[in-house]
Amino acid sequence: MNDQLQDLLKRIYEEGVAKANAEAEKIINEAKAKADELIANATAEAANTIAAAEKQAADMKKNTESDLSMAANHSLNAVKQKITELILSQTLNAKLGATFNDAEFLKKLIYEALTAWKANSASGTITISEAMKPRLDDYYLNSLKVLFDNKLQIDFSPTMKHGFSLAPADGTYKLSFNDEDFANLFKTYLRPRTKELLFGS
Repeated sequence: MNDQLQDLLKRIYEEGVAKANAEAEKIINEAKAKADELIANATAEAANTIAAAEKQAADMKKNTESDLSMAANHSLNAVKQKITELILSQTLNAKLGATFNDAEFLKKLIYEALTAWKANSASGTITISEAMKPRLDDYYLNSLKVLFDNKLQIDFSPTMKHGFSLAPADGTYKLSFNDEDFANLFKTYLRPRTKELLFGS
């Protein structure tokens, strides 16, 4: 009887151990499968993160290169523009400054401008640079007044460096004739050609 009980206990023990081993193996297999799934998901997520980071880095590089290229082009164009302006200013300002200091030239320019202006204005004011006053004789100034039937007022301005300006009696507008105005006018036409000569395009 004792032997039978021992056999029964042994069989129960062995079955319990076998069931426990089977359950443990099942749990281990499930854990391995879950771990494999987690590793696969983590690997895929890491790959996606790396791909997204690489794309972002490539986009940033492309944008940075584009921004640098644009900034370089703007800087180069600004330098070309500045050089062109300096050359035009040096050339035109020196020549026009000397020309507007020439009393004979200024007398002719004033007379021609007034003759053309008279067609639209019966009276008005001419303002001449104060520096020219000693170089314009009374006879010449009176001839300008006669041109306008004595309806032309002649003023001299200490603030005007060179040239002169015309304004009708009602003061609705003012025409300016000085070296700076002529320089700006000439620069408008000469700038593209000068830039092309200097830089090829």
